Amino acid sequence: MLFQELGKLRRSSFMSAMILAALGMIMILCPPQYINALVSVLGYVMLIGATVLVLEFMSGNKSLFAYVRFTLALIMALLGVAVLVIDNMVLVIGIVFGLYLVGYGLVTATNAWLYARRAQRSDWWVLFVLSLVLIALGVLLLINPWWNEPTRLFNAIGCMMLYSAGVSIVRLICLWPVKGTKED
Repeated sequence: MLFQELGKLRRSSFMSAMILAALGMIMILCPPQYINALVSVLGYVMLIGATVLVLEFMSGNKSLFAYVRFTLALIMALLGVAVLVIDNMVLVIGIVFGLYLVGYGLVTATNAWLYARRAQRSDWWVLFVLSLVLIALGVLLLINPWWNEPTRLFNAIGCMMLYSAGVSIVRLICLWPVKGTKED
């Protein structure tokens, strides 16, 4: 049963990295005349994702982790509505993706420091440095010098999403147990 859950986790991590890479490519290759449509689609996807998470919360058991996911779902719904309603939606997209990169970088840095380092993986520091760069990219996106030019902003976000997908793959490699090693 544990190995089935670990297999699901590995597939989930790999799929999320592929989705991030695809999203990054779409944002880079999106023609300027379709940026507003892409922003609207992202807003609706955030609303649908938040709705799914709220429905999962309502139908599942109520643990601390479930309440944290519920809170994140509510925040995601508010950000999705902000993307759809606020006139300067490019500003909101920059803030949303900047917060995502900072949060994901913090989680990855925590994983590197707490799990990979304690498991005595020789390459834990690579993941830690990559996650610090991810946090710096998120902060750069939050202070965003590209707000006035939506095309450049989307290219910057797309490149950062591709980098985030690469960090996801490195995290999967660094944290996944290697055959032939001792596990405590």
